[in-house]
Amino acid sequence: MTPEELTYLAVLLGSIPLGFAFKGRGPRARQLGGAAAGLVLALVTCGPHVLHSLLTVLGTWVLLHLAPRRCRAAAMAWTFGYLLLFRTAAAWGLPEPPPYANALQLLLTLKMVSLASDVQELSEAPPPPQEVTSGRPEPPIGSLEACPGLLEILCYSYCYLGLLTGPFYRFGTHRDWVRGPVPAASWRRVLGRVRAAPALGALGEAAARLFPLGAVRSPAFGARPLPLRLFYMAPVFFAFRMRFYVAWLGAEAACLAAAFGAYPPAARPRPGMGPSAPYRRPRRADEVPAEQYDYETIRNIDPVGTDFCVRFRDGMKHWNMTVQWWLAHYVHRRAPRHPPALRSAWTMLVSAYWHGLHPGYYLSFLSVPLWLAAEGAAERALRGRLGPRARALARGPHWFLKMRAYDYLCMGFVLLGAGDTLRYWASVYYCLHLLPLLLLALAALLGPGPGDPGDPGRKAAPGDRGGDGDPSREELGGTGQRGDPGVRGQQEEGEPIQGDPGIRGGPGVRGREEEEGEPIQEDPGVRENPGIRSRVKLGGGQ
Repeated sequence: MTPEELTYLAVLLGSIPLGFAFKGRGPRARQLGGAAAGLVLALVTCGPHVLHSLLTVLGTWVLLHLAPRRCRAAAMAWTFGYLLLFRTAAAWGLPEPPPYANALQLLLTLKMVSLASDVQELSEAPPPPQEVTSGRPEPPIGSLEACPGLLEILCYSYCYLGLLTGPFYRFGTHRDWVRGPVPAASWRRVLGRVRAAPALGALGEAAARLFPLGAVRSPAFGARPLPLRLFYMAPVFFAFRMRFYVAWLGAEAACLAAAFGAYPPAARPRPGMGPSAPYRRPRRADEVPAEQYDYETIRNIDPVGTDFCVRFRDGMKHWNMTVQWWLAHYVHRRAPRHPPALRSAWTMLVSAYWHGLHPGYYLSFLSVPLWLAAEGAAERALRGRLGPRARALARGPHWFLKMRAYDYLCMGFVLLGAGDTLRYWASVYYCLHLLPLLLLALAALLGPGPGDPGDPGRKAAPGDRGGDGDPSREELGGTGQRGDPGVRGQQEEGEPIQGDPGIRGGPGVRGREEEEGEPIQEDPGVRENPGIRSRVKLGGGQ
């Protein structure tokens, strides 16, 4: 392990017992103590570079007060613009920030945009209906009661939970934790979340040692046999994702220890979003048994779903789930709807920029829409042409291609440089760029299958969800469903998709994938759904 990885591991291990200490404290202690712990962590790991994050917070706070009705776009421009300054610090004569400062800045960017969006919704919200304003009105799910002050924003920004590793969470999730009630957390539940982490870490370390990434950059790599060159990307991606599995599982365990992100089951929390359905907020923690509290809000990774789901787009739903919700809600749903490939490409471009300026990010992320389109086209062409047995047999090759596509695209993410990435892809003859193009061509020759809603010769059947040829316009639950033990939200064959999220059966708030080939599912319409914005007793807002 590198010194950087050891530092992250120490931070995660130290956050778990600290969470138990904060859980039993009062609201003010949780708010200020959590922020103080996070600020100390930021100063120790980032040093004076923590000023970048402070400037980002202060700039956002000014925007919230100067332009509350336009602060979402203003905060997006400010925080993403500051990322460019941050990443080109050397060009401006500033010292180069350490990796920890980069991690802090990335997550802070998501938080500030999310907060600005909530403030804008508050400023645009109509007054509550007269007939239900007797007594103290409760806010809609995820919204604010008032624009938060600077101290509240700072405490949210620097809370030690998820500060450097994620998960992302909204201002409302932080305030719900501060206010309480906070349920009891047990070591059994915390340890259950990380029980597989030592084995995953050991396997990832072994793969990294046996198949070092540096070998790919060597000029001699191109002289190795083609089967070895093709195989090499699989253990590289394996080591890559094992490291993230360990980090995110540890971060989730730290949240569990502090009872952060705990909601009653009726709230139907989603990763990143928080509650997605009206629910009565408990006045005491013991009103709901501790083992029944749902921590889906801070769930960031589903290793089983990532590795073993069949479809390319389904794998994305289980990876970095809270950030995937952020992309879906603040980028994907606000992008132009047509053409679908452009919408997906825009989302991937924003994701690549958020990750960094290395060309490998853009080469990898902007190849994702090609695979999404090819997978969707192949499914439309084969729908109705394969019997049940053939469909079952096809799941194996489909899963194999999904994993190989991830292996291939990951090389750009880890090699970073355009030269190294293109050199590796050239060494395997760009095979996994050519394959989706071939699939698109074959699907175009076959046309839509007789079981596809877009087949012009097929009569509309009762229950068909539209006949526009877009089979993805179906309701679905994403990450957050509980139908598959161990793979929460995994969609089975024939179900469309976030890309890394969804809701467990809440009417009127279930996500909808709007376009074929889109990796991110739509947010369930928190603002637009009048049934959600009713002033009933809610507990998920501020």
